[in-house]
Amino acid sequence: MNDNELKEWQTQSVKHKVAMVLIMDGVSFSYTEDDGIVFTAPECYVSRLTRRLMSCYGCSVRPNINEVK
Repeated sequence: MNDNELKEWQTQSVKHKVAMVLIMDGVSFSYTEDDGIVFTAPECYVSRLTRRLMSCYGCSVRPNINEVK
């Protein structure tokens, strides 16, 4: 599997911070109350996003970002 392969991701964790970073990075996303934030990105981007949220944006708990199956 290619690490740059696009996958669909979903999160209900720290939605305001996740949305802010996605907007700054120019990543399109959708939001519904049931699904939370849904976006498409490579797995490597999501791992960097999680680290950035914890180290730069004050998330004290690791955000739960799951691949949509």
